[in-house]
Amino acid sequence: MPVQKDWSVIKLNQLYDPTELVEDIPWERGNFSYIRPGVVRIQADEGQVNGSFSRYNHPKYKKAFYHIKNVVEAVIGEKLYPTYYFDRFYFKGNELVKHRDREACEISVSYHIWDNLDYDWPIYFQADNDPNPCEITCKPGDGVLYRGMQLDHWREPMRGNHKSCFHQVFFHYVRANGYCLHHAFDRQCE
Repeated sequence: MPVQKDWSVIKLNQLYDPTELVEDIPWERGNFSYIRPGVVRIQADEGQVNGSFSRYNHPKYKKAFYHIKNVVEAVIGEKLYPTYYFDRFYFKGNELVKHRDREACEISVSYHIWDNLDYDWPIYFQADNDPNPCEITCKPGDGVLYRGMQLDHWREPMRGNHKSCFHQVFFHYVRANGYCLHHAFDRQCE
């Protein structure tokens, strides 16, 4: 793929082998933040998508985080620094409300690990002056590269039954020559 200089959203097919990341559906809800080895903060409320289960900087995703950073650098032609990553399990009725990301999420990838849905569940992106949102659906292993601070993004409430689940991981980076560099190696959760 040639370097993309003027972009806001790019779908990237088969970024990483999702079979390395698949897990059983968790019974937990809320958020587990892996602050440093041996220190995990647990919150009963997930914070952004109530009723879901997420993990901030779970060690399982570190290898994929750096692999995908290298892919993204090649795609956009810029050096990046890592900030943080987190995975989320969505369940029936969970919705990612329309929002923009904080500065630690200057360059982001939403990576689809797996789901057991019987329909495609897209993520939407919308720029300020565009009346029509961009709808992107990924298969396991695919990701969406996007500028989370510049675009509204969201997911509609997930349909299904009590066993329905969608698992993804967000990878966040900042540009080495950008104005968000001070967020490299983010520590907001401490």
